[in-house]
Amino acid sequence: MSGDAAGHKREWRLLHHAIVQVIDSYVCELAKAGRAVWVSSKRSPGCYSQFITLYDIQLLQPEMLAALQTLLAGYRDWSIEIQVAAPDGERTWDWRDMTIDISHDRIIDRLQHDLLPPHLRQVRFGTTIDEYNEELAATVRRLMRKPV
Repeated sequence: MSGDAAGHKREWRLLHHAIVQVIDSYVCELAKAGRAVWVSSKRSPGCYSQFITLYDIQLLQPEMLAALQTLLAGYRDWSIEIQVAAPDGERTWDWRDMTIDISHDRIIDRLQHDLLPPHLRQVRFGTTIDEYNEELAATVRRLMRKPV
């Protein structure tokens, strides 16, 4: 990570370009033309995250997530947040928290799998948020030397 604004801007630009290339390799031209995926083009100084929204849930592929994670090996302070947008016309669920957080060493699946189409309900896209929270609590207990 570069501590200066110019370094941050350079890293953002390089990572953003690499993210777009990964997305392009997994998303067909028809999906891109139909705006089925959105990669944020806004950079916020001091924010080390890139944002992607998938408007077509069929684009949610474990292989694409792994490829995005691979990019972060060279950008360990950065993360990628993927938000899954509600299907067209679907307004009965709150989809704002339907996200997957990717860092260089972990993919955290924050999806509510019961809201996903049947063929995706059993697919895990990384460590579930419950597993992550349990792991974090165990680490805190260990650091505080409290029994499990």
